[in-house]
Amino acid sequence: MRMTRVGAILGLLGFLAAAGRAGADEAAGHYNLGLQLKRQGKNVEAIAAVEKAIALRPDYAAAYFTLGNLWRGQGDYPRAATYLEKSLKLQPGDAAGHANLGSVYLRLKRVDDGIRELDAALALKADDYETLVSLGFAHRQKGNFPKAIEYLKKATDLKKDDPMAWTNLGVARSKTDDKEGAIAAFKKAIELAPNDAQSHFNLATVYRRMRQPDEAIKEYEAAIALDSHLAGAHYDLGILYSQQKRPDEALGAFKKFLAASASDDPARARTPKSASRAWKPRGLRPRNEAGSGHDA
Repeated sequence: MRMTRVGAILGLLGFLAAAGRAGADEAAGHYNLGLQLKRQGKNVEAIAAVEKAIALRPDYAAAYFTLGNLWRGQGDYPRAATYLEKSLKLQPGDAAGHANLGSVYLRLKRVDDGIRELDAALALKADDYETLVSLGFAHRQKGNFPKAIEYLKKATDLKKDDPMAWTNLGVARSKTDDKEGAIAAFKKAIELAPNDAQSHFNLATVYRRMRQPDEAIKEYEAAIALDSHLAGAHYDLGILYSQQKRPDEALGAFKKFLAASASDDPARARTPKSASRAWKPRGLRPRNEAGSGHDA
C-alpha cells in the first residue's frame, strides 16, 4: 500500500513536470511566432502573440523585453517602459534592456531616469557606440554640454562613419565657445551624408552666429535646395540677403518662409532663429536571437 502511494506521488510529480515543460514549449512557440510577425512588420499581431507567451510564462524576461520594444515601435512609450522595467526585474544584468529603457525614458522626457539606465548599460557593456550617442544626446538635453561632448567624442572615435554622432557633437559644441569645433563636426556629418538638409542648416546657423554671412548663405541655400520646407532657412536667408542689400532675394526668401510656415506638415516647417537640431538616437538595441526566444 505504501509503495502504491509513493508511486502515485511520483507519477503526479512527473505529470506536473511534463505539463510545465509543455507550457514552457507553448510559451516559446507563441514568443517565436511574435518574433516572426515583428520581422514582417505586423506589430499588432506580434504583440498579441508575445502577450500569450507571457500569460503562459510570467517570468519570461525576453518576452517582456520584446513586448516593450514592440510598444515602443507603436509609439506607446509609457507601456514600453512598463514592459522593459519588468524585463529588467527578471534580468537586471541585461545591457540591451537598460539601453532600450533609457532610450524610452528620453522619449518620455524623463532625462535623469534615462541617463541612469544608459549609465547602467555602459557599465555592463563598455564603449557601446549607441549608448554613448544616447548619453551625449541626454546630457545635451540637460544643458551639460561638456559632458555631452565627452560622450559624443568617444562615439565618433569608435565609429567615424556615422553622421548621427557627428551631428550631435556639432550641436553640443555649438552651445559652447568651440564654434570651430562645431563647424568641423557639421562638415564631417555633411561629408558622410551630403543630402541631409538639416546638417547644412546646422552649419549655416553656426556661420551666421560667427558673422560669416557668405558661408552661411551658401549652406542655407544648400539646405533649402534639398528641403524647401525648412522655414528657418528661408527666414535667415531673408535677413542675410537684406543685410547684403539684396532686396529682391530677401523678399522672395520671406515669402517662401511664410509658405513653408503654413505647411500642412508642422514637423518640417522650422521656426525662425531655431536652434541647431540633431538626429535623435536610434535607441532600441537588439539581443541575439535564440530558439528559446531572444529578441533579434
